[in-house]
Amino acid sequence: MNQTQQRPREQSEEFLKRFFGAGNGVWPNLDPNYRHGHRTLPFVQAFWRGDDAPIVLPRTYPSGDRRFVMYVIARDTVEAAKTADLIRAFAGPTYIAYDPLWGLRPAELDPDDPVEKAILDHFGPGVTFRLSTGKTPQHRTNLAEALQLMQRTVANRPPRLWRLAKPMGRLLAEFDASLSAGGESASLDVLEQLAASGGITATNLANLHIKRLDRLGRSNDVLRFPGLVDIVRQNPPAPVREAILNAIFSVALEEPLSENDLDAAKSSIVEAGRVIPDLLSGDVSGFGPQAMTVLLLAARVRDDVTVLRDLVAATQNSGRMGEVSLLVWDHVVELLEHGKPARTSADLLPKQHAELVESPVGGSPKPDVLVESWGDLLTSLARGHAEGQAVLEDRGWADWSSPATGDAALAEFLDSLPDHEADRVWSAVGAFIDAVGYETPAGQTAHAFIRNALTFDRFGPGDLAVLQALMEIALRAAPSEAEYRELLEEIGSERSRWVAAERAAIALDFVDRLFLAACPSEDARSNLAYSLLEPLWLHQQRLDAADLAFAQRLSQELGIEFAWEGPTGDETGDTSSAELPALTLLLYSLDEAVLARCQEEVKRLAPAVKVVTASDHVGSPQLRQKARAANAIVLATRCAKHAATGFIDQNAETEHIGYANGSGSASLLRAAVDTLRAAAAAS
Repeated sequence: MNQTQQRPREQSEEFLKRFFGAGNGVWPNLDPNYRHGHRTLPFVQAFWRGDDAPIVLPRTYPSGDRRFVMYVIARDTVEAAKTADLIRAFAGPTYIAYDPLWGLRPAELDPDDPVEKAILDHFGPGVTFRLSTGKTPQHRTNLAEALQLMQRTVANRPPRLWRLAKPMGRLLAEFDASLSAGGESASLDVLEQLAASGGITATNLANLHIKRLDRLGRSNDVLRFPGLVDIVRQNPPAPVREAILNAIFSVALEEPLSENDLDAAKSSIVEAGRVIPDLLSGDVSGFGPQAMTVLLLAARVRDDVTVLRDLVAATQNSGRMGEVSLLVWDHVVELLEHGKPARTSADLLPKQHAELVESPVGGSPKPDVLVESWGDLLTSLARGHAEGQAVLEDRGWADWSSPATGDAALAEFLDSLPDHEADRVWSAVGAFIDAVGYETPAGQTAHAFIRNALTFDRFGPGDLAVLQALMEIALRAAPSEAEYRELLEEIGSERSRWVAAERAAIALDFVDRLFLAACPSEDARSNLAYSLLEPLWLHQQRLDAADLAFAQRLSQELGIEFAWEGPTGDETGDTSSAELPALTLLLYSLDEAVLARCQEEVKRLAPAVKVVTASDHVGSPQLRQKARAANAIVLATRCAKHAATGFIDQNAETEHIGYANGSGSASLLRAAVDTLRAAAAAS
């Protein structure tokens, strides 16, 4: 063995010596005479094999501490998200305890703990999962056996001779797309991959975090974001500026304006307005009514007539004048019609620099190549022009007509592109999903994007949420029988690449949409449903209880005769669905069919739980009451508006707020059951 080969071996031996040294009583110093050493030996042997399987190492705490944990270590940061999927599939909620609101995430290891310091020094941060289970010997045995099975299964797969890291542009496109498709956990997974890749600046990473928090309606978290003042001063993209303004509206203005208390609203915006001066400049043409209300009131408090006139013009041009707070609008008009009154509270909100007068709102220079429609945007992106990317970054498409108005032409254009150009235009898929919403489908364009996804093997966690959203859009467009067959055959053609127990919820979302949509071909529907359900049926012992129950229901509804069994295995002590107490659950989604399906299934699984639903686009007294009365809240964020999600977050009196990792019934159901269990455990 040469020195190059020997050094990693020596480093690995030193790591194991430290890991099984002070602070770990599971196999003291790897003593060959230790009577329980045979229990840990398979994990050490797997460590030395060096295959693709995650590393698994156990730990017990000395000095009478009964804690037992298993460390599962991804081979590198790129594999962290996939490792989380594997843990969920093999150990799931049956054998391990984790926060269902955040899911499985790499642990923050303690550098002062000798065992965890050994892991940090050898593997680095961001790759280690710390799994805990029940305190009985049977709990520990069950978890150890589940993780051994995970390692054996992965090790026995055909070896991967190469692996390519995803390019930065593809990760960014996947983030935006998964966020638009309602992939809450998937978008966080992509963010972690972006952070681990090291190819993105801290400021740009912070901008992505803020966009995600805005989509989830977490206004307080936006305003508490570290370094927010510095982020604002660096002229962030329009969606980030709007996200911050949305958060200010929810936290500072929502309540006083709902009570018609203008003085209180002005006082609140002064207190919350440390970042507002830097947000008053720039293009606001695509901003929603909440952000515009904040800007209008801030400019009115500052008596800044120049900026105010530009804001008023932008509001009128957007056609959203009726959505802005009437109380604020009348207050603005009063100043513009009757001249400038004496300054009062304006001094409390520092005046912006003189460039505000010289650079009016919306006065940014026009690009050399105009991008003013969806056709222009796709063409610009395909050609690699910066103008198209700028439109995506600033959501310049927000005021355009729906892509449905040019559906056939857009689809034809997408299908005509050579591979390198087709790869580029995928970056627009998130904007397309957002723009189409749930109202006017653009089925042919959605189908063209699906062909793009299959061509380029887009089967990551975020990609699958997007693929499901695209299929939903295509099916709502009422395709002909030939188009329907073609669509379903294409989706089913690559099912072996992504259908697995660890991705059960997304597979079930696909099948559920088949049931909900009109069906011009029973054979095509049955074939796809069977092919998506069969892998889950074969590995049903690895399914989460909610996924298993919903798979049984879908099989019955679609007439597919699989012999499903009840969940097996020893529980960690979490409350089972049937034993959940009399809690109140609020489900929110803009897809009312999904809401109804999930409500029915929760009532069946947890009879004592009261389920209420909401699909509001904005806040209302009824939504406020539902949010305040709920013990648990679960949101599906696809196409959701901050006006509703932020309103729910501000009015909720429970900590137990969960998010679906997709837009289908199965995703919403899994999040509902997990959140209810967390609420029950805390009550």
